[in-house]
Amino acid sequence: MKKGLLLLFIAISGLFFSCKKNKDKSEAVEIYGKWKLTETMADPGDGSGKYIKATGEPKYLSFSQDGKLEGDALSFETFRYRILDSARIEVLYNVYLQPQIYGYKLSSKTLEIYPPCIEGCGLRFVRQ
Repeated sequence: MKKGLLLLFIAISGLFFSCKKNKDKSEAVEIYGKWKLTETMADPGDGSGKYIKATGEPKYLSFSQDGKLEGDALSFETFRYRILDSARIEVLYNVYLQPQIYGYKLSSKTLEIYPPCIEGCGLRFVRQ
């Protein structure tokens, strides 16, 4: 009987200590804050486009929690944004009547934005 309890205790202990806690808790990543442009990509239409390091004066985008969008990293002056879902964002410009829909990919330290281009194009940012 004691051997059976000892074996059962060892088996349960082995199972208990072999289980790992999931440390990769998925925390909600927010787009809010200031982002610095680091790379740009423009494809000529044949799929050969590659990201290249941004040069010249640093450019930024700043997303506020109340929907205000500021900065000089996009082609035209922007003033508002709205998150549509986990992959699309609506951007309102001062020069367009209709909002423009951008694709985006967000992590805790990086942001990729895909403007509405006929050919592939993209902008990469790092959080400031």
